[in-house]
Amino acid sequence: MRHFCASVFVMDIPKKKILLVKHKKFNRWVQPGGHIESEETPEEAAIREVYEETGLKIELLGEHFPREDDFIRPLAIQKNRNKQGDLHIDIVYVAVPLKEQSLIFDEKESLAIGWFSRNDLENISVFPDIKITMDYLLKTYMN
Repeated sequence: MRHFCASVFVMDIPKKKILLVKHKKFNRWVQPGGHIESEETPEEAAIREVYEETGLKIELLGEHFPREDDFIRPLAIQKNRNKQGDLHIDIVYVAVPLKEQSLIFDEKESLAIGWFSRNDLENISVFPDIKITMDYLLKTYMN
């Protein structure tokens, strides 16, 4: 079975940190995200998922290609499989908070939430692609 998802690397550019949530099933830190609902665009799902999981309102970053009214070009489209063999196609975006906001932890959504520097990623449980993405974000957005 195929599942279409959207996720977001939310950046605190001045502090050079990214926002991660501790996923209940994986018990690892990942970017906020989830399934795209039937009447949603990937961008709408990305914004909704970040808000549901962290309480933050965000602005997605990226260019509209080739026309301004097209969707934002995502950072990546990842192919992930679960143990049952289902394919999760994850449309990955980058974003910044709209303004200074407090995180709102919802224990129904995840085990914890927090901001992490690249150094912090060495001391928490993350998938390898989180570190790779953080390195890219540091070079592209946070240098």
